[in-house]
Amino acid sequence: MDILQKTLDAVVIGGGQAGLASGYYLQEAGLDFTILEAEAQPAGSWPQYYDSLKLFSPARYSSLPGYPFPKAPNEYPLRDEVITYLRQYAEKFKLPIMVNQKVSSFLRV
Repeated sequence: MDILQKTLDAVVIGGGQAGLASGYYLQEAGLDFTILEAEAQPAGSWPQYYDSLKLFSPARYSSLPGYPFPKAPNEYPLRDEVITYLRQYAEKFKLPIMVNQKVSSFLRV
């Protein structure tokens, strides 16, 4: 199914940390792009992880570009805090994300 009917400079597959950070820089560069996320929200795999999961690094090292992680610098964010942060990040920068879009193949024309 062709969901993209216009020419874009870039398509990012996945709305987790790397996809959102890529979107930030694409937007900063003034490029026309979209982010395709297979799930119903931009949070990558985080919603599938167990509830008590913590990041392996403290908040001071867990921020995405342009938006500090809203937690004390030496604390380790929990799974739900990461999910909330990723959703807020996408909203803050108004990243063009298409959810529920599982990519099984891609053809550049």
